[in-house]
Amino acid sequence: MPLELEGLVEAKTLAIFTALLNTPNKIFHLNSLAQAANVPATSAARIIKRLAKSGFIEEMKIGKISVYKLAANQKTERLRQIS
Repeated sequence: MPLELEGLVEAKTLAIFTALLNTPNKIFHLNSLAQAANVPATSAARIIKRLAKSGFIEEMKIGKISVYKLAANQKTERLRQIS
């Protein structure tokens, strides 16, 4: 994620985006995404919920477990272009 977005986006949200953009095809469990972004799991859960609702993250259910990946849409494509 470009440094130009620092200050515009909360640091923890920026860390989540960076982890997702660095591995766009990887599927993450909440804890693995939190660890990759170096963000506490409770903060990551809050951020992921907001990003999924906004269409930046795709949530998939495997049984009772939710997993997440970067959504493939115009929003995320624009993020890739500026990163």
